[in-house]
Amino acid sequence: MAGRSLSDDMHVRDFARVLRRLEPHLPVSDAYERDLPQLRGTWWSSQKEHMVRWFSDQDSRGSGAFTRAEPNTSARKTYNRLLCPAAVVWMAEALGEHPVVVQEAADAARDEPGARKRSGLLRKHLPWERIAQLAREVRYPDDAGPGI
Repeated sequence: MAGRSLSDDMHVRDFARVLRRLEPHLPVSDAYERDLPQLRGTWWSSQKEHMVRWFSDQDSRGSGAFTRAEPNTSARKTYNRLLCPAAVVWMAEALGEHPVVVQEAADAARDEPGARKRSGLLRKHLPWERIAQLAREVRYPDDAGPGI
């Protein structure tokens, strides 16, 4: 964790509250999901619905295939472990990352056949530190507020 400040983290429920304020459908992320859909286990109508629930549920022990020994309260850890590429694209776009950056990230990951590797490629273009900065700007639009 050298070189990282805890100030760029956020409680998962606070991050879910930020996500809840965002648009569910946007051009780059909708196209990405249409072209590379998750093939199994989809119950959501949008990545917004999916991610609000995913982040909100992290501070429990989970259920079914998604049980964990200890609750997780770190939005950074949740984001960095996320294996849903379309969700990474949606979060960046919905939080207000420049459309060219989002499109370049989506294009860089598009040809990778493995979803796990696609998620990692996307995070190289859209790292947590940038996502946290954008979330801070949404959460505190007047001055980007206190560290999260």
